Amino acid sequence: MKKDLSNILVVDDEEYTRTYFKGILSKDDYRVSFAKDGAEALRKWANEAFDLIIMDIRMPGIDGMEVLKRIRILDEVTMIIMISAFGDMDSVIEAMRLGANDFFAKPFASIDKIKLDIKNCLERRMLIRENERLKQEIISGAAGQEMVYACKAMETIIEQAARAAQLNLPVLVLGESGTGKELIARYIHAHSPRANEPFFAVNCGALSETLLEPTLFGHEKGAFTGANATVKGYFEAARGGTIFLDEIGETSPSFQVKLLRVLQECEIMRVGGAKSIKVDFRLISATNTDLANLIRQGDFRKDLFYRINVIRIEVPPLRERSGDIPLLLDHFMHQVCERNAIKKKRFPPEVLACLMQYPWEGNVRELRNLVERIAVFSRRPMITLEDLPREYRNGCNDPREATDMPHNYEQAKALFESRYMKNLMADTGEDLKQASILSGLDLSTLYRKKSRLT
Repeated sequence: MKKDLSNILVVDDEEYTRTYFKGILSKDDYRVSFAKDGAEALRKWANEAFDLIIMDIRMPGIDGMEVLKRIRILDEVTMIIMISAFGDMDSVIEAMRLGANDFFAKPFASIDKIKLDIKNCLERRMLIRENERLKQEIISGAAGQEMVYACKAMETIIEQAARAAQLNLPVLVLGESGTGKELIARYIHAHSPRANEPFFAVNCGALSETLLEPTLFGHEKGAFTGANATVKGYFEAARGGTIFLDEIGETSPSFQVKLLRVLQECEIMRVGGAKSIKVDFRLISATNTDLANLIRQGDFRKDLFYRINVIRIEVPPLRERSGDIPLLLDHFMHQVCERNAIKKKRFPPEVLACLMQYPWEGNVRELRNLVERIAVFSRRPMITLEDLPREYRNGCNDPREATDMPHNYEQAKALFESRYMKNLMADTGEDLKQASILSGLDLSTLYRKKSRLT
């Protein structure tokens, strides 16, 4: 897969400057274009998306200041670095007022400094692009991914999530890894009055505290080594949206103190900053650990727990809602086959029965990974037990292998149907409508089989 390269446009009427930037940028992973005046720059900008424009302020014809003004009327996200003569600070100040992000003074600083400033600008552009992507997901409905379920337990969870979506209160989602806690959080956001604003998801267990704080709080220029510009954090960038903090139990006590203050005061202070900034976001937290036990051990603040545990949703593991497995298998099979342009494969009853007995320690995430694996490698339109990895076949009650299975076909079929119906009724709580959806049998057929077999 090709790397997505940053696209840079260098605009200067002097060939020396264009050659200078060509020399330092061509050695890095950038796509670089050049324009020798403002008119050419505007034509290229109108026909191509650039992540960064490096442009001289003073050029004949349409100068850099005019180009900056015209671009900023329609484009607020492309990074723009202006080039100015040493001592021309009045023009630099005016350019910054018009929306420039940074400036280079001639004669240029060291190449390393120039390259570092360009790298920092492009990193800010990447953050903006990610914000745009998330917002577009929300608007298009992709963030509120389809919820696939059949069992009563998940129906209750979705009802709780729908009610929580209408309340401007913190939500704590509990459940084992892989149960779909982030999916529940996205569902809440997508069905809330905040749906048209950003949704930011942060895995607190995957980031060190030194990275977690600037990610959420932002930082001021010069706050630490490499902080060459002021950057907004997710709390500030949310602008009325939702922040999802996954694995919140992994955070340090010092971070918990700062988060508690944010929730109490609705304001933050950027790393290295000296002033408070008001913020507006809805917090959804999640964890797979026992927070009560962490509190007893002194690893989690009790006052923060009360703050985040206003609305509590507990997502059951997949082994406790095996009735969802056939629908999830079909759903993920449809997704992977459509994505890879291959013919959809099906799961016959004996394979479903086997997979419904598997413990699924990795929950829905493990099930999805299995489907992706067998969809690609199985060459038959119908999945067989032989297509399953050995660990998924071991211990399952395969009707063809069970020692108590009769040799007579009709007797074996009746025994299998009886076991299947008992499991189906248990998983759906005797709800015939849910059982009909899950099994694919119409209600009248299902009723007759239930009367005959259970």
